[in-house]
Amino acid sequence: MTTKTPAISIVVPVFNLEDYVTVALDSILAQENYSDFEILVIDDHSTDNTLAVINGYAQKDARIKVLANQRKKGVAGARNTGFDHAQGDWIAFLDADDTWETNNLSSLSSALNEYPDADIIISDRYEIVNQGDKELLSETDPVWHKYFNAANKTGALLRLDNPVRIFFEEGVLMRTGTCLIRKALVGRVGYCDEELKAAVDMSWFFKLAAHVDYMVYVPRPLMTYLHRSGSLTRTIPFGFYGVIAYKKMLRSPEFKLYKNHIRQQVALWSLDKTYFYRKNNNKLKAIHAAFEAVLFDFTKPEHWKNLLASLLLR
Repeated sequence: MTTKTPAISIVVPVFNLEDYVTVALDSILAQENYSDFEILVIDDHSTDNTLAVINGYAQKDARIKVLANQRKKGVAGARNTGFDHAQGDWIAFLDADDTWETNNLSSLSSALNEYPDADIIISDRYEIVNQGDKELLSETDPVWHKYFNAANKTGALLRLDNPVRIFFEEGVLMRTGTCLIRKALVGRVGYCDEELKAAVDMSWFFKLAAHVDYMVYVPRPLMTYLHRSGSLTRTIPFGFYGVIAYKKMLRSPEFKLYKNHIRQQVALWSLDKTYFYRKNNNKLKAIHAAFEAVLFDFTKPEHWKNLLASLLLR
């Protein structure tokens, strides 16, 4: 007897989140009007009780498969482990400290009725910031507001053509937890960059966008993203990995039309590094980052002022 392949493989990387992962998994299992999925929970060599917690869930629901990395590979490596084992035609993501609305999968998958050839479906999302304040991304992010506010008001699906151009010129219109991606597209584009410890999503989303003519937006918030003070992006200069990601894009033939935009981004993310190092009184690293900002975009007076401020740092 053959086993039916699940339509959607949900990849959930987790590291030392025993107090959060239960809520994330519960939100997946609570999906209404859609049950054709598998959940691949990748334990990235946790040192707390996370593995025991997720194994307990797997014992209760056969759709949950636990994959344990034998060494810590980071979020990119954990997701790649999920890719290797995904059986579905589509891939979705949920970080272990985030949650889905109960209509997430049914809403994303139903968009294919109108756009059966789409490779990427996205949606709006809530974000929890400032000790519990809940915000709507399309209301707080100016680029998301510009492109999606009208669709949110009408409730109609939105086709977004040439997304890679928009990503480079204005901002990335994808977020982890809010997208459904055809597995065949992942096969063409390749996996996440394991050299990156942050900016993983951004780097990969650019590659996905470069290989599609359009993506489809579902005009409703379908997940909640939690900003945690202890997360990786809060304890390192985020720009460090942003610079690495954009420099790789600069060398990639698929992004050759956007070299000027990429150079500007390298400069901006170098500026982010500089602020971090100046705040922490690391003069040499601040100077190096500030010089790089000037090197990649010497037209901005702010970059020169920041270099001078770094040189004068005591």
